[in-house]
Amino acid sequence: MIRVTKDPEIRQAELMDAAQELFILLGYQQTTVSTIVKKVGVAQGTFYYYFASKEAILEAIFARHVTTMLLEVQTFYSDQNTVLEKLQLFFNLFYKLCYCDEPGLIGKILYKEKQGLLINRLWRQMLLTTQPIFKGILEQGNKEGLTNVIHMDETFSFFAGIMAALLEASSPLEFGHEVDPVIVANKLEIAGKLIENLLGAPAGSIHLKPLTS
Repeated sequence: MIRVTKDPEIRQAELMDAAQELFILLGYQQTTVSTIVKKVGVAQGTFYYYFASKEAILEAIFARHVTTMLLEVQTFYSDQNTVLEKLQLFFNLFYKLCYCDEPGLIGKILYKEKQGLLINRLWRQMLLTTQPIFKGILEQGNKEGLTNVIHMDETFSFFAGIMAALLEASSPLEFGHEVDPVIVANKLEIAGKLIENLLGAPAGSIHLKPLTS
């Protein structure tokens, strides 16, 4: 049998893609390292060369999605985009990531499986990764007089609380999304106003967009 050697980044991405698909299809608990390597067609030793455990590959999957989101925010930076437009993009992408993108789908599975500690770890990982971009936008906003934030770290913590409350309010059914568009719009409006007050931004400047799962 001829052994196929691939670029390490390609092989790592293949393992992550397979794990993500299996987590969504089978659930986190039912997915094992064996099922992941079987799907990719490699030995278990190959998996452990890149990842220490199943939890480690899950964390890497979330980190990859967050990195993609932040790249989208950063490419939006230009003289033609205002601070408030950058903030609005950041908020909407963060909400989309946690609500209906793959991390959101996996998150709902983890909730069903009562993986509270793992969910908390992934949430904290996402916050640590996104915080520098958030602070950078606010520093520019403060300089331009469009925001008024003194305590950056504390403000980000409260922002995280608002987003967590919005995500919970967006799924009032057991692991299901709100379907009434009027109710969805009301909840998004409330979250937008809370964020405006938190940042000292002009009233009506933050508009969170409705999302579909």
